[in-house]
Amino acid sequence: MKIMNKFVALMLLGSAYSYAGGDIAPVEEPIIAIPAVIEVEATAFYVGLGYSCLQMGLDKADVDTRAMSSLSATVGYNFNKYLAVEGRYTASMSDVTVDTRGLEVDVDSIDMSNIGLYLKPQYNYDKFAVYALLGYGEFTIDDGTSASEAGIQYGIGLNAMVSDSVSIFADFRKLYDDSSFDMIDDDTVANSYTVGVNYHF
Repeated sequence: MKIMNKFVALMLLGSAYSYAGGDIAPVEEPIIAIPAVIEVEATAFYVGLGYSCLQMGLDKADVDTRAMSSLSATVGYNFNKYLAVEGRYTASMSDVTVDTRGLEVDVDSIDMSNIGLYLKPQYNYDKFAVYALLGYGEFTIDDGTSASEAGIQYGIGLNAMVSDSVSIFADFRKLYDDSSFDMIDDDTVANSYTVGVNYHF
């Protein structure tokens, strides 16, 4: 009986050694590749051109003066993707339409312009950005006698990147809204509407 038990024990031990020494490949831990994080930084300098409408309205006299064909030049700098600073000059390039109580007349002797410097907070989502403009500027109208007023200006706009270096934008700016515009004794509002293209360096 003892011999039988020893025989069974030897058989089991041999079986265990045969499994341990078999051709079983060792288990390898999987290698997980961690992708490198690439930070996308907003480009610093940019310049742009835009097509604008400059508009100035007088309340009591019910006069609306519009320069539908105006050119806007922009120079800007992005500090980061949330904040930029932007300078812009806009000037009428052709006849100005004067609407007096529904009677419209095109006048070539009136010039309108605006120059301003703005802080530009912006929120980016993918290729789009919504931004605000807040700064100081001077609006001028010249019909032989120049009248101008400087003050706080503000606006809002939308920007879309169409390539790595080109974006298109559209915005509205409030250039003036008060009752003491230089020599004009009337409630006066001046606005700008612009669509354009920026090139980012």
